[in-house]
Amino acid sequence: MRTPWDDSTIRLAAKQQSRRETVASAVGRLVLPNPPSVLEGRLNGYQRWLVVGHKLGTRIRPGSGELAFQVVNFVLLCLQALALMAFAHWATRDLALSAGFTFLWISAPVVFGMSRWVLTENLVLTAGPILSFLAAWLLGREAPPGPGSRSLAARVLAAGSAAYVMGLFSVAREYAAPSYFAIVGTTLLGLALQKRRWEAAVFATVTACFVAPLASPLAAALRATVTKGSRDEWFHPLGEWIPHVLVYTVGPALTVALIVLAAAGLYRAGARELTSLRGLFWAHLLLLAFYLGGLVWVRNRVSRLAILPMIVALGLALIGTRLSPEIQRALATTRAKGAVLALIAASWSVLSYQLLVAFEGGETYAHAAYRLEYYNYPLHLRPLRGPLDSYVCFDPCPYD
Repeated sequence: MRTPWDDSTIRLAAKQQSRRETVASAVGRLVLPNPPSVLEGRLNGYQRWLVVGHKLGTRIRPGSGELAFQVVNFVLLCLQALALMAFAHWATRDLALSAGFTFLWISAPVVFGMSRWVLTENLVLTAGPILSFLAAWLLGREAPPGPGSRSLAARVLAAGSAAYVMGLFSVAREYAAPSYFAIVGTTLLGLALQKRRWEAAVFATVTACFVAPLASPLAAALRATVTKGSRDEWFHPLGEWIPHVLVYTVGPALTVALIVLAAAGLYRAGARELTSLRGLFWAHLLLLAFYLGGLVWVRNRVSRLAILPMIVALGLALIGTRLSPEIQRALATTRAKGAVLALIAASWSVLSYQLLVAFEGGETYAHAAYRLEYYNYPLHLRPLRGPLDSYVCFDPCPYD
């Protein structure tokens, strides 16, 4: 699949930035707080990863720039898988269920498709589970210090480390900013309510180091995003958009898993006392309502807008599972694990078809611009007729 849009622009920007920086400065821009670049009106923290990958890749193997970009995608996919595995195990306390849930996520159409392309959404997909997991893990350690408990220094170090990693992913993309600020704010409030003052102070200080240089670029990018959200040429009715993203973006197997777990967590949530971890659960619910409301309001309704509701639903489902021993016991049954195996089989069948059958097993197909993104699925596509074929067309496309 060849496209002349975001991927080529991001590659070019990363190569140009790579020529102006040393390896040390590129790594420093990645791991230290500094203003992120704004590319064509959009926040592009993903470029930092590409620049480091390009610098290191071309040193190890000269002329491997394109391969280095794909290695960055693979690294982000691995980080995503590790975070999900840890998050799911924290929630279910079951290794087999954790592995199954992680597979469902990684084999989701949008995750698999984005991880093959050089697009900033790769960083968003990685940042989402990491932010939710670190916040939940930190707030879940709410037992007050006592005999045999962890020392204050260790707890402060854990809070600072969590804030640092969350800060590294704060620049994922401007449209992901509400999740970052809501999750970070809820975490800070939870630490304060638990009277973990030193941890809250360190968490706030580290977070401020990342937020301060982020403020100006984020404001500029958000203005461009709001303007872009009103454009009609990418509009699709909800009746078309919803079934499309449930099947071709999120994937039917993962959709079922998220709906069942999130619904179970919501059902159990009302009967429990309010805790900091439960506050994080409700923060995810409010975020989900916010993003779904935005989908109804915007005119620019393309497939990738489903990414943030999908990520927030993941946090809602796993935090809700951790909060409910009843859900954990239900998931531990043979029947539930059989259902997970059935979902994995369905997911793998769909993925195998897309890998081995769709597009005649790998032939390059034309791509319809400004239609719903199908992430390499053979809908509204035709084979290229030769090297001079115009492989991009704008609405109306003759093969739509």
